[in-house]
Amino acid sequence: MAKSMKQMLLLAMVQTAAGAAATPTAAANAILCRALMPEPITADQVARDLIRPYKGNSGKLTAGEHRKLSCEVEIAGSGTPGVAPAYGDLLQACGFAETVTAGTDVQYTLVSGGEPLLTLYGYLDGTLFKIVDAKGTVSFELNPKGIPVMKFEFLGAYSKPEEGAMPTGVDYSKFMQPKVVGKTNTPTLTIFGHSACTSAFSVNLANQLNWRELINCAGAASPDRQPTGSITMEFPKVTTKDWTEIVRNSERGAAVIVHGVDPGNIVELQMPNIQPGPFTLSDDQGVAMMALPFDLVPIVGDDELVLIVR
Repeated sequence: MAKSMKQMLLLAMVQTAAGAAATPTAAANAILCRALMPEPITADQVARDLIRPYKGNSGKLTAGEHRKLSCEVEIAGSGTPGVAPAYGDLLQACGFAETVTAGTDVQYTLVSGGEPLLTLYGYLDGTLFKIVDAKGTVSFELNPKGIPVMKFEFLGAYSKPEEGAMPTGVDYSKFMQPKVVGKTNTPTLTIFGHSACTSAFSVNLANQLNWRELINCAGAASPDRQPTGSITMEFPKVTTKDWTEIVRNSERGAAVIVHGVDPGNIVELQMPNIQPGPFTLSDDQGVAMMALPFDLVPIVGDDELVLIVR
């Protein structure tokens, strides 16, 4: 009998230690997401390359089996300032430290090591694809007239799929309904101090994710990150902001975007030191637009991106 792609569920829980699988539950650890896609198996296939007195394949052996999973989570607050959002575990596994200030905000700042590992349960109509010791990366997209989202990718240890009933008692009550990106709901977007009329904005944390398969050792590794971003905005007069000279002089500056206006449902991305690169122009309903890529550069370390939920 065919499996239904409409009956899917993601559970996620931070582990206490590497190799110590957590046991997420539908009541406490369900992730409200979209575009959920577990990969049943990811692996290398090593050709045997046998010499024989006839033509034909000689077979392959599977090596380094592991599993990947991707999903999208809407960008919204927790409902209460100073309470961590329900997607906080996912961000921590992508290299963010979570700092809660009761009654005020929750800040996610980057770390260069020691980030927690996740156990993920990806269900497809009763089939469970479990991932243990998962590490991840994330990108943020905030485009006008669209729902702001975080796009996650995770990589972790393989386990044999299991067949059973879908979990019951799924609780998504900790997830707030998002606000559509636009002038009203996205009150602040500045780049180098310029309040740009913007048609697209994105930031990619770009954690490097590798599966290392060695004698005595196997697991996900994230040895580096190379965060980048992109903004598509109206091309201003050079007397307002001369982006060509900013790029030519390799200048750096700050960017910030705030989405949401109601306490408990405000998310802010701070990028204190970005470096723009060469850009292109386009026509949008007769208006000149510029697509400006940029790199996020650390100042003293682990400070190129801060996410604040308040």
